[in-house]
Amino acid sequence: MDHNKVIKFLYKLSSKLNKFYRLNYNKKLIINNKSKRKKLFNPVTNFDKNFEKMIRTNIIKLFPLDGIIGEEFKEKKGKNNNCWIIDPIDGTKAFVAGLPTWSNLVGLMYKKKSLVGMANFPELKKTYISYNDTSYSLEKKRKIKLKIGATNNLKNSKIFCNFHKKNKNQKHYKKLIKFSNNISRITLDAFSYCLLAEGKIDAVIESDLKIYDVAPIVPIVQNAGGLITTWNNKNAEKGGNILATSNKKLHYKLLKILKN
Repeated sequence: MDHNKVIKFLYKLSSKLNKFYRLNYNKKLIINNKSKRKKLFNPVTNFDKNFEKMIRTNIIKLFPLDGIIGEEFKEKKGKNNNCWIIDPIDGTKAFVAGLPTWSNLVGLMYKKKSLVGMANFPELKKTYISYNDTSYSLEKKRKIKLKIGATNNLKNSKIFCNFHKKNKNQKHYKKLIKFSNNISRITLDAFSYCLLAEGKIDAVIESDLKIYDVAPIVPIVQNAGGLITTWNNKNAEKGGNILATSNKKLHYKLLKILKN
């Protein structure tokens, strides 16, 4: 893998995505519900599909042998050990509602391990990129190295929770608030993990995530100094129930609560 080639590609891709959004944001928004259950709203828009088409086109042009897994289209099988992971709009509900916290997620896995990740926020005009064991934020042409916080006091830790599907009920939240004064049930999607990487919060707890929700985020959290695993302390790349924290001590305290 040519790391320099990959990083240059992601920097250029973030600019292209922002330009693409600026040129198209006034176009008609078409919303469909992907859920087979009428009571559940799982939106997909024409913007989701157009973003992913654009990202795939750019990847195939420069890395034709690599595999691609995206949220909206079929998997492209690769001819090597590289696989790109795409969530064209992470936070489609936020996008539909006009909130600025949605993002374009793009990650690169090598032999099923997440090595490079990018979370691009067109409305916030901010991009998070991780490579070579370091995570950065890019804003107004400033590049800032990210360093995660060091709080391990569970009672005072700032924790964001977002439970989906079968975990959407209150039981996990009720258990957690017994141990911490600063737990919020809040949905910021990938932005929550970026705030963790910046040291602004101490933990993120989510359930039922897919590979494209989390694989690009894993390097951003880890290379800022944090931990990210499943609730069973397994690799997080493939998704599932996810816990991300600022340090081992806090991580294992929360794992114990979630496991029980």
